Amino acid sequence: MMYPKLKTPKKVTEEWLKAAFAPLFDYLEREFPEDAGKILPYMMFYPNEDQLFYYRHCLTKDSIIFDQAGLLVQCGAEALKHDFGHQPGKKVLRPPFKEQFVHPNVTRWIGRKLNQKVQVKYGEDVTSFLQELWGPLVNYDFDNLEVRLPRRGANLSYCCLHLYPTGRPKKLAIQFVGDEIVEKRCTYEQYQEYERRQLELVCEGWHVITIIREILDHDLERFRNYLSKLI
Repeated sequence: MMYPKLKTPKKVTEEWLKAAFAPLFDYLEREFPEDAGKILPYMMFYPNEDQLFYYRHCLTKDSIIFDQAGLLVQCGAEALKHDFGHQPGKKVLRPPFKEQFVHPNVTRWIGRKLNQKVQVKYGEDVTSFLQELWGPLVNYDFDNLEVRLPRRGANLSYCCLHLYPTGRPKKLAIQFVGDEIVEKRCTYEQYQEYERRQLELVCEGWHVITIIREILDHDLERFRNYLSKLI
């Protein structure tokens, strides 16, 4: 089997994304099926040159390379790293949600940006993220924090909530993953759409920060350090 040689298109399409990431996707599904979905969001595709497929990790800057037949040519020691701050650590002990102190700017931002339905589903997680992780890094100034996927024509509101800060040199997309995805209660087509949107963002230069409740409940300091390196 030979993978087709690719050039960077003027407009990224679903077909192009599938072709660009096909060698890496097939390799991960074959060698690391349990971790493939965790690794892919960190990977960036580089223009196909010399009949090779180059992928670079957006954090470690390490690379993995395949030939046109999909055979592994090179894999750096940290090319497939994906466990940044996601390991269970020290359990975070909090009082009941209604008894927690919340910075006024957090309350104000949530009231302005999230409708009632979204607050019911994501409000507690977003509050914890802004209060304990993002807030201390930006001095609780959320004026440049927007709610939606940072690209036109994209909508995953049924399973995810996306925030992204504007006016920063790095393109960061903060993705709160709903229980439908985490617990696999979505349809196969919905999960495919979820993965495709992540790949589109990564391919367009966005770093996707995935937030699930487990991250917010364990070792916040380590995850805060991880975030501070990105912003």
